[in-house]
Amino acid sequence: MVEKHRRTMVKAASYRVFATMTVFAVSYLYTGSFASAASIGLTAAVAKTMLYYTWERLWSNISWGLEAVE
Repeated sequence: MVEKHRRTMVKAASYRVFATMTVFAVSYLYTGSFASAASIGLTAAVAKTMLYYTWERLWSNISWGLEAVE
């Protein structure tokens, strides 16, 4: 079973939206600044999306824990 690149991208993007909202909220609570929270959230979103995509693609090459569905 091989995951296609498009599926990996959709998973990464949808998770990133959810996680970015969390990072933004926590950053805003700590800084009290909308601009700072947005900057932190955006920077984290870009970096973590690239890392997540790479991580998923690496794991898609590992067959451990996968079963064929008949």
